[in-house]
Amino acid sequence: MAAADPTCSRVEVDAGICPRAESTGTEVVVTGERSPGSQPGEWGSDGGTNYYDDDSSAPPDTTPQPPTPPREDNCSPANPTTCFEQPDVPAEPAIPQPTLADVARFAPASVPLVDEPDGVGVVGMPMNFVVDAQTHERTGTLFDLPVTVRFTPASVLFVHGDGTSRVSDGGGRSWAALGLAQFSATPTSHAYTARGSYTASAVVRYAAQVNFGNGWVAVPGVLEIPTTSGDVQIFEVRTALVDKTCLENPGGVGC
Repeated sequence: MAAADPTCSRVEVDAGICPRAESTGTEVVVTGERSPGSQPGEWGSDGGTNYYDDDSSAPPDTTPQPPTPPREDNCSPANPTTCFEQPDVPAEPAIPQPTLADVARFAPASVPLVDEPDGVGVVGMPMNFVVDAQTHERTGTLFDLPVTVRFTPASVLFVHGDGTSRVSDGGGRSWAALGLAQFSATPTSHAYTARGSYTASAVVRYAAQVNFGNGWVAVPGVLEIPTTSGDVQIFEVRTALVDKTCLENPGGVGC
């Protein structure tokens, strides 16, 4: 038998919104259509306890949820919502451009000037000059930073002492290294036109580079390092037909 809730008004009973209790003989079942202000289907029963499907009376949702992924440290084109502004990182101070004056203390030592044949020449015949300049590297500190400085021979200026000079791409090679006989012309030889004593010298022009650990950087200009100098004696040679040697006739022609 079903009976209306005695607390319901007549209007609620006629409208069908008042719950009814029905006895089956073994249990009492409470049912209803809907409550005022609710939507159809919001009135329900769970083990005999009535409730509305709203946040205040509904049981909590215990369904496991996936973890929230961590935010990325930088912007992702696939998911720009994870981007956030990066803090400003101070830029490293720029390294000044070194000059020849800055690297001069790393320069190679002076090298000797070698002349062939050993300080003695003949008028009109080539004398050979050689400067053995090599690539030179040194390490140290520049601008309070570790640095490697490299010097590479770019050219050599030969000064012969008789008012002439010659520029060569290299320091030359000896007659023996070139497989030539004495008094042969070479790229660094010179023939004097008059007898006398001359002081020959040379200047090696080095191109400089520096490396602070991030690659080689050229230093503008060339560094000139003079070689040692040397005196050469130039003799004049003449030939003559004589009937006696100078030992036999010290006063003879050419003696």
